[in-house]
Amino acid sequence: MQKHIFRWFLPTSMRSRTSKFEFDITNDCKIFLSQPDYYQKKVKFDTQHSYDQAFASLIDRISIVIHPFTSAPMSNTHEANTLVIQEIGPFKEFEHIIHRGNLRLAKGLAVITVEFQGDYTYTENLRTSEETDIEKMMNWDMDFEDMRRKMISLVSDICSFFLLGLHITYPTHNNSHESFKPQSSGLLSFSGNGEYIMDEHSDIFSYPLLIEEDRLPALTAVLPQIAQVWHKNIWSFYRFLKGVRSDYITIDNFLDLMFTLESFYDNNTSTEIMKLVSSVIVAENKADAKKIQELLNYCFRVRNEVAHGGTNYRLYDYVPKKQSEPQDKLLIIKLYWGLKNLNIQLIYHGILKILNDKNPTPASSIRFGISDISDKCFI
Repeated sequence: MQKHIFRWFLPTSMRSRTSKFEFDITNDCKIFLSQPDYYQKKVKFDTQHSYDQAFASLIDRISIVIHPFTSAPMSNTHEANTLVIQEIGPFKEFEHIIHRGNLRLAKGLAVITVEFQGDYTYTENLRTSEETDIEKMMNWDMDFEDMRRKMISLVSDICSFFLLGLHITYPTHNNSHESFKPQSSGLLSFSGNGEYIMDEHSDIFSYPLLIEEDRLPALTAVLPQIAQVWHKNIWSFYRFLKGVRSDYITIDNFLDLMFTLESFYDNNTSTEIMKLVSSVIVAENKADAKKIQELLNYCFRVRNEVAHGGTNYRLYDYVPKKQSEPQDKLLIIKLYWGLKNLNIQLIYHGILKILNDKNPTPASSIRFGISDISDKCFI
């Protein structure tokens, strides 16, 4: 079989003082790709096409390179397109496709690379003059197109797995968010027995995490732990990653983080129990527990007014206060940051709980309750 290389170039707003990070996540991914249950799970990210274990078994290597936003965005110098050309060549007759990738506006660049085996004949790229020729437009190689959609779906889920590891490792407490929607961008390529490129846009890497080298050993430890549960239908992962999907944050992202918190508990669990258990699980002392409960008081208030009162908040609005409360002005965006990092701690606690309990109930969920308080207090 022929060796092929799939590359997906995506914009990122991740920041760092380091100019480049490279991660070989092959072994981590093979942990969940070797699980038959993974291919049956309902919760996958950006799925365009189903794929099976036979398809994934042809993968030899998976790597992710991040060129973060350092002192200046890449858009100042069109550096993202320069990096693309260094990887795949100039494609002089198909520069119009590279331009459609819209990466010239990227602050930083993520490159996801998958090396795999297979017998495929690539669909031909069309020159500008050929793109209005109906016969040539419809001249697809269907086996290749089927493989391309499978690869995009698989890589989207792999990116989500990796991003969850980044969030657990780097629980950024404060970072900037855009107040306007970013322009969509992304470019993919195949090389092997030919060459193929197309624009394939995604915002999956656009959340502005702050990455530093001193935490990389922690990431190396976290990824295999997540990999051991990634084949399960853990709804909490999906809701959380929706909440931190983009650098364009709205009240909907805040609500996704609230749904994440509520997903850790059974349907009949009261708000007070959620606040109590969540704070005790995470807190190091009584003062920390009190701060977490105060955070959740405000979070549930905003969530209820949006869900039941039809109030249209923005993240830069102030949290509504009761008359009996100090009227200090608190932005909802600060609740978002606090809730995000609380969820990160709870997710990691839940992953460890599943790994330590070989028969969790339910099998594919993170569940907390009063028993988690006694487990922490009486180890």
